[in-house]
Amino acid sequence: MSFPAPTFAPAGLPFRPCSLAEDEVHLWLLELAQLPAPMADPSAATPDHGSRLVRRFYLRLLLAAYLGRPAHTVKLAKTPNGKPYIAPAGEGLPPPLYFSLSHHAGQLLIAVCHHYPVGVDLEGESRRLRQPLKLAKRYFHPSESAYLEQLPEAQLRAQWLTIWTCKEAVVKATGGGIVSGLHHFAVLPGTDQPQLTAAVNAPQDDVLHQLKLTQLRPLEGMLGALACARDIACLKAWRLAAPGAR
Repeated sequence: MSFPAPTFAPAGLPFRPCSLAEDEVHLWLLELAQLPAPMADPSAATPDHGSRLVRRFYLRLLLAAYLGRPAHTVKLAKTPNGKPYIAPAGEGLPPPLYFSLSHHAGQLLIAVCHHYPVGVDLEGESRRLRQPLKLAKRYFHPSESAYLEQLPEAQLRAQWLTIWTCKEAVVKATGGGIVSGLHHFAVLPGTDQPQLTAAVNAPQDDVLHQLKLTQLRPLEGMLGALACARDIACLKAWRLAAPGAR
């Protein structure tokens, strides 16, 4: 069963030590344009608040608050499929914390979890789509294409984006693997929350059946999705505001 869409509670800097239960996922929305930007070049007149450097800076600050150690000691690495992770303390050990991130238009969405991989995606609801049905037939599962084909034009773009964000979140949670192709599994929007269906080309692998989806609306005009383990029982969310903002 999915969670209801969470409300993002206000939070501020500096990050305080964060406590995360084993059956929780925490979500953070960072509005980077409102936050102090570290400047790689002190002579630069205007820092790029949406740059990779800034995103990485705040990601490490946040992860350090969970790990209880200085941010400069948080070492990040990537799997061969490009999934970022925290480098463990020793060879063969699992990461000390799982996370996923997505950014769009100066917004950074981060999910954090203890023992289970997670995936998030963030998109703008005003995203322009050219020939969404053609895109669906090329990249989506056949059941998703069939679902979209029967929709009136007024609903098509919104439902396409719902499916897209959920599929991206699933791919990030699994790190590629059996779902590196978006057509290998299906997401069908529901009346409450989207559902990850059993339409998988590799039914012997149950990775997908261990996930659940939650659609997110962290800001007006923004659509997101979270994919996490079915064993997760609690979801909490915060929106990081500028210093002094209410």
